[in-house]
Amino acid sequence: MECGDVPFWLDVTLCCGQVFRWDKIGDWWYGVTRDKAFKVRQFGGKFEYVGVKPAFAEHYFNLDVDLQKIIDSVNRDSHIRKAAREYWGLRLINQDPWECLISYICATYKSIPAIKHMLNNMARKFGEKIHLDEREFFTFPSCEKLAAATERDLRDCGLGYRTRYVLETAQRVRDTQINLEDLKKLSYGEAKRALMEFPGVGAKVADCVLLFSLDKTESFPVDVWVKRVILNHYSDKLQAEFAKRLSTKKGLSSGDYERLNTWGRNYFGKYAGYAQEYLYHFERMSI
Repeated sequence: MECGDVPFWLDVTLCCGQVFRWDKIGDWWYGVTRDKAFKVRQFGGKFEYVGVKPAFAEHYFNLDVDLQKIIDSVNRDSHIRKAAREYWGLRLINQDPWECLISYICATYKSIPAIKHMLNNMARKFGEKIHLDEREFFTFPSCEKLAAATERDLRDCGLGYRTRYVLETAQRVRDTQINLEDLKKLSYGEAKRALMEFPGVGAKVADCVLLFSLDKTESFPVDVWVKRVILNHYSDKLQAEFAKRLSTKKGLSSGDYERLNTWGRNYFGKYAGYAQEYLYHFERMSI
């Protein structure tokens, strides 16, 4: 498809830390979502894809979303303007909620390569084999497959202490027959509370799942990078004592997280998640 009139930067979208199972081979990015393996590439004003229908690709990459309107909405200061200008075309991806949930349970205190390694190990061990361009790929395992796994098999995938969280979450989803897609119908707060009932899901994991797979664009995940953004560029908008205390701490307490999360949602509004992703990637790439 021609995307000259639709701002979209494929490489940044796939490299900004929101998804973990895409690989670039030559000019093409190869990925798997749900039961589909497909490949995409971008050059000039063209966006090409193989393996899925146009409607699927456009929805997956949120190409039908008015990015200019969103950025105009969060355009509150010179720093977000700079981040948006630097990475113009970065879009949030519509991920599968089940894979997103397990991915971010695994992501806690792990680097992106380590997360990718865990997820690919689980897919190879418990997923279904599919092919594209004579290459072998694996779908992400269903909750039934993971719920029936042994702790040893999951631990062998490199999950460590996350093994119990993944297993118990899979068993709970299977046993309650919850449809995670239904969380889209709830308010941000209701959906977040529902997610935090799963083992291994704290506020940050819940916010990531809400933002990247459940259409809650007001979600504002906070990690060490976002904390750094706020302290470096927005500390004057926090209470002075709170900002000073944060600057002396390595981590975030649950109370600290809640205050920063609430600040971000209030300051940037209903598209706070887009602001978060631009600011997060800009900060990481500025080091």
